[in-house]
Amino acid sequence: MKLDFRDLGIRFVFGGTAVAACYVLLQYLPSKSFAGVFAAFPAVMAAAIIMAGQFGNSKQAADIALGASAGMLGCAVCVLTAAFCMEHLNRWSLSLAIALIVWFFSSYAAIILMQGILDRRKRKENSREKAF
Repeated sequence: MKLDFRDLGIRFVFGGTAVAACYVLLQYLPSKSFAGVFAAFPAVMAAAIIMAGQFGNSKQAADIALGASAGMLGCAVCVLTAAFCMEHLNRWSLSLAIALIVWFFSSYAAIILMQGILDRRKRKENSREKAF
């Protein structure tokens, strides 16, 4: 795959602007719990889908969206793991390291599961079409 610096620059601007805007919201919202919702803003996902759709095609954008869905499911598991570990281990750095490892493996499991479900659905549809 060839590195496209224009593509990289556009991703940087989209993602960086979204992250900076979320940071500003985090500083000014009085409820830090509610502000935390913006810490999970899918800036990278949005930039990746925009770029895939614009410079690739809808199939590529859909594949990225599927991967982002798995990553976001993994994110939910990561946050729950981090909260649990921080409460019980009382060491934020170790808790964060454990949570990130859990994120990776739970995201990987989610993508395998989602791809399996989609493949199964496609096979079912194809077998129905052949029956008629």
